[in-house]
Amino acid sequence: MAELNPESPPEDLESKFIKKEIQVLLYHLQGLEEVTRARLQGDLTQALLERTMTVSTPRGPVSFVTVNRASAGRAATMLTKQPATIEWIDRFDPNGVFWDIGANVGVYSLYAALRGDTRVVAFEPAAVNYFMLAANCEINRFEDRVRCVLAGLGSSKSLSCLAASQFAGAASFGFGGKKAQVFEGRQAAIVLTMDQLVEEFDLPCPNYIKIDVPGLTLDILAGGERTLSSPDVREVHVEASETSSSGRRVIDALTRAGLCLDRSSAHGSSDLTFIRRA
Repeated sequence: MAELNPESPPEDLESKFIKKEIQVLLYHLQGLEEVTRARLQGDLTQALLERTMTVSTPRGPVSFVTVNRASAGRAATMLTKQPATIEWIDRFDPNGVFWDIGANVGVYSLYAALRGDTRVVAFEPAAVNYFMLAANCEINRFEDRVRCVLAGLGSSKSLSCLAASQFAGAASFGFGGKKAQVFEGRQAAIVLTMDQLVEEFDLPCPNYIKIDVPGLTLDILAGGERTLSSPDVREVHVEASETSSSGRRVIDALTRAGLCLDRSSAHGSSDLTFIRRA
């Protein structure tokens, strides 16, 4: 689970006092008749959701809905968790199309939308994260800049089982493997391919693609062979390490599509950026 901010100051006395008040409030709520408690709890939850967190960026402020500590942490570390990704978005040419595959709550989709000259398509299959992604676009009035898609991407069209908890917002969920077993909840999720989205659903071909879906990157690339070979695809930014066996397979797949490795970075995660040379 993401931390709020490793550089944040120690908890002050006021914060500790408020925590105590919250505990007292919860105690009193539990003593109420069930329907009354549920209604008051709903009112409180709604009020807290509407009190968004605002983050200042070089491109202006952006607001976030926070449902738990992890979602607040995603917002708080927007500019510092993966600075290479922020710098990459800053280098986009005007009037481009950006696909954010594995958008989570939309940190990088929102930052790209702040540009004002970039159309964003954000993909997120986990319902709890998709809610925050769509809510974040709504509160920032980015509906005309970001198209949110409740789907995962892979090598073929399928209805897959996502290991996810609706009580663990902003977490990274998986479709299988040991990491996915951390979450006992299961959610059905539509999986589509890049090629299908462009050819059958008429989504605009991306100029810039970010893929942050550990364990599924190669499947996503396999489902987008025709799209990735298009000259319209200028750059691909992938969470991968060039020294790992899977990372080398990612490099091979994108090289076959006509893209070459331009730079790598390792800050919080290992990222590779590929470009199409003229």
